[in-house]
Amino acid sequence: MKGSALCFATAAFLLLRALSFAQAAPGSVEIGAGAGRFYGGQLGDAETAPFGQKVRADDDILESVWLGAQLSRDWGLELSVRRTSTHLVAAGEGLFPNEPALAGLDFATIELAGLRSFRLGNLLPYVGGGIGVANVDPNTPNPAVRDANRFCASAAAGGRFYAARWIGFRADIRGRFTYLGSHRPGQGGGWLVSPEILAGAFFSFGGK
Repeated sequence: MKGSALCFATAAFLLLRALSFAQAAPGSVEIGAGAGRFYGGQLGDAETAPFGQKVRADDDILESVWLGAQLSRDWGLELSVRRTSTHLVAAGEGLFPNEPALAGLDFATIELAGLRSFRLGNLLPYVGGGIGVANVDPNTPNPAVRDANRFCASAAAGGRFYAARWIGFRADIRGRFTYLGSHRPGQGGGWLVSPEILAGAFFSFGGK
């Protein structure tokens, strides 16, 4: 019995030790891609003026690629590009609202984020925040309606799971805030708040 217990304890120790190495090593670089869901939001006065009514960005599929660098044991930086191709729809109410599509909408962001990781074996939960630029491009028949580049910021929470030292999976949820201009009738629209969820796979290279 003592021999079996010793073997079990040794195996458990070796397993935990192996998992502890399957983490984001300081100095490592991460490349990944994924997909998820973009949850649209209400647009402001200036953006809805061409339609003569309140409109919102519809929910749709979100795609992303990212490049990350682990600066230290707990802190990292990430440069990400996220994009969705959705619609502008008439704002409706009720349990089953009638929301006809009024125009297409391409929404893309490029963002630099700082991430704080918490190590639990080969699982690394993280929180963070970022700033960047959002391109809001409505596809309408009116050539006077053009795309615009706007400041955006986000807050994130998620986790990485390292299947091995060099490969893993991750998922996170982000609240994105895109500035649309001063909140005055005909002049702008405050902030577009659009939550996002994303999951994907990544490769990790280098590190100490």
